[in-house]
Amino acid sequence: MRANRITRIKAFPVPTNDQADGAFDGRWLVWHEYHGFTSFDDFTTWAWDSVTGDLSKIGGAERTPSGGFWQSPSRAPDVRGGIATWAQGVGPDGYTAVHVYDLLGRRDLVVRQGHAQGSFLLAGHLVAWPESPSRGAQTTMHVASTLTGSRVPSPPALRRLRGVSGLVTDGRRIAYPDGPYKSLWWSPSLHVSPLKVVTARGLNYIDNSVQIGGRYLGFGLQPRVFVGDSKTRRYLAIAAHGGWTRIDSKSLLVLYATPSKKLDARARIAFVPLRRLPPMPACS
Repeated sequence: MRANRITRIKAFPVPTNDQADGAFDGRWLVWHEYHGFTSFDDFTTWAWDSVTGDLSKIGGAERTPSGGFWQSPSRAPDVRGGIATWAQGVGPDGYTAVHVYDLLGRRDLVVRQGHAQGSFLLAGHLVAWPESPSRGAQTTMHVASTLTGSRVPSPPALRRLRGVSGLVTDGRRIAYPDGPYKSLWWSPSLHVSPLKVVTARGLNYIDNSVQIGGRYLGFGLQPRVFVGDSKTRRYLAIAAHGGWTRIDSKSLLVLYATPSKKLDARARIAFVPLRRLPPMPACS
């Protein structure tokens, strides 16, 4: 959709405190509207249809008997092909529910209740999530059909993952920091076991801002931010003093760290079509 204008979708109830994080599939924008800076447990889940302009509330945090909110995973909702998913707290000791929401049919399906972390969508009408057998135990990956909610075998790219929570995907490829956030892993297909791309040395670590855009990866090895080319197996620093990337199949966006810690400080933003990225030099 090329409108060449900014569309106001929804105002925050408390603009100085509320924030949002979500995903866009080309038609549907789905996000958690977080109420406050101190936790991710108080939120409302919204969906906006860019074709019709309709805005719908499709979920929200559940309250505890004492009036607070159950603890929820910090991962934002995902959306793909008109299907949204997220995980949220529904009980004590990290007990959660994994939701799959059909945006056209307006059907909310809970595919799992357990110690699940944030869910994400894969090609082939699949939803996946890391889950612990008990609170604090190491996670393994679980997969279900978004059509029926039935559990299905994990694809090879996910099958051996343990303790991984920062995984990102475009539905067909995956990338993630390992459990200790000391190395970055990548698979070009759900049918291929991941390979290690980068290892963080010393006190450095791979942060949880990993992104995928076709053959390209964006990741932070703080304080530096990098873009990597999985085809040439090269990567390049694009920010030296903090920030993060957003990448899709066509474009790269870089948000640089703000020059101060003021709430109204403005960050410098760069936008580049992926086809205009120059060849990356060999690592020295």
